[in-house]
Amino acid sequence: MKSLKPHLHWLMLSVIAVSSIGATAFLLKEEQDLPAVLEKLQPKKAANKRLAPPDLSGFETATQELKMPGVWGAGYNTLLFVSEPYLMGATGLERPKEGSLHRHSKTGEPIPNSWFLQYKLPLRTPKVPTDDTDGDGFTNEEEWKYNTNPLDPESHPPLIIKLFYMEQREVHSRVSFMQYLGDPAKPESINITLQLLDLPNKPQLDNLKVGQKIPNTTFKIAAFIAKKNENTGITGFSEDSSLIRLVDEKTNQEAVAELKRKPADFLDKTIMLNLRYPKENRMITTKPGQRISLSERETYTVVDSSVSSAILKDSEGKEIEVKPGTAN
Repeated sequence: MKSLKPHLHWLMLSVIAVSSIGATAFLLKEEQDLPAVLEKLQPKKAANKRLAPPDLSGFETATQELKMPGVWGAGYNTLLFVSEPYLMGATGLERPKEGSLHRHSKTGEPIPNSWFLQYKLPLRTPKVPTDDTDGDGFTNEEEWKYNTNPLDPESHPPLIIKLFYMEQREVHSRVSFMQYLGDPAKPESINITLQLLDLPNKPQLDNLKVGQKIPNTTFKIAAFIAKKNENTGITGFSEDSSLIRLVDEKTNQEAVAELKRKPADFLDKTIMLNLRYPKENRMITTKPGQRISLSERETYTVVDSSVSSAILKDSEGKEIEVKPGTAN
């Protein structure tokens, strides 16, 4: 210990020298790292926020298609940029082009959805089948059934589907053959007695001739036909069953009267029809054999009638039954 005291100041100098050398080395090291540290401390440059030029090729294509709208496609039934509508069915979403949402209110026939969409009718409107879209007096379902255009008033079903049977009126004119005088072999010379059964007091007319018109009627005696009935049940005895043939000069209707038996029966039938729809309400009075005109394009011949309907025939010879109160 005593030997260190004389040299203590050298020891301190040595420690100081070593510390100086270490500090110097540390400073040199920091000096070498200083640029990198300073670079880290400098603020970063802002990134380039400019966007890349947009791709406008799609707009250019759309612009060309707008100039030629036909390329959108005739089968696409919705507006531009609007999705095709779908319906909620029993098994999920269904394409409205398929199936039948509506049925004909009278026949029950399914009306294809595609028909409504073809004419851009509101498919999902419940009353669209019975609407009259073009105001021609016929419903959309009638236009579908007869394959006409529900948007064109000039295109509509035949008017006969709006023709209804009302009634028939029958007037019988019966003529009884009472007797004759003269030679049956000479018909032109005999005198004929007739009775008009359906006129007041049933008048009896005598001394009528073949070819003569019956007074107060439109009937003419067209022929006398001599006839004997041998089947009387009495041997050797025959019965006179001569006939006269009468013609209605107004209608050309013919009828035969048998002597003292079956009278000639002329039936005058009047048929009442009604053309009824929103555009017209017209009563038509006609008779069998006459022609009726519903329009310039529709003419029919009246065939006959019964208590429940009338039968008409079109220009092609097809018979059509006209019923009361329901469409045909």
